[in-house]
Amino acid sequence: METVKKNKNKIYLAIIVVAVIVMIILLVDYKKNVPAEPSLSDIAASDNTVKKDTSKVLVTVNTETIREGIANMGTLITQEYYFTQVEKYTKEKTIMKFITSSSEFIYSYDGSVTAGVDFEKIAIDKDEEAKTITIDIPDSEIFSVNIDKDTFKIYSEKDSLWNPVKLEDYNSSLAKFEESAKEKALQNGILEKSDAQAKTLIENFMHSLPETSKYQIVIK
Repeated sequence: METVKKNKNKIYLAIIVVAVIVMIILLVDYKKNVPAEPSLSDIAASDNTVKKDTSKVLVTVNTETIREGIANMGTLITQEYYFTQVEKYTKEKTIMKFITSSSEFIYSYDGSVTAGVDFEKIAIDKDEEAKTITIDIPDSEIFSVNIDKDTFKIYSEKDSLWNPVKLEDYNSSLAKFEESAKEKALQNGILEKSDAQAKTLIENFMHSLPETSKYQIVIK
């Protein structure tokens, strides 16, 4: 009887030993497969790295946002000069060296002269240390002279038999009319007004961007 008990005890002991060995093996294998948890110093270093990288990316995005936002305005018409202009066209011709023949007509047109800035040519420079953003705007230029041909009126016309007014004379008068309208728009300060309007548009655009609030905006 005692022999049977001893044998049972040995069996139980063997089972316990085997179970312990299996648990040890499983524990060692688990530690090998599970990655080690980072220390607090590693986490802090990692956070700093991420923050630094993110900061650099944000600066680049902000600069490109400004550049693209302004460039997307394209060629912006910032000023228009409207007019109703009366002109006199005279055509003279000498016949047989001593006879002068002339034709003339007085006419008017309505139209407009447009001026603006090509915002794609704008240059942007950012000084991170001085916290300034400098924007160099190109000078305004005349883009078009638009004449409403439906408003063409002739007030008086003198047509000579020897020197009649022809279609090409009207076309020639129209070209001179456009040049005259352009000159009057320039005298009226259309380019200066266009420059001022472009500057106002850029200032409003820059102040609408939250990320530029810490920068001094310099517009040239």
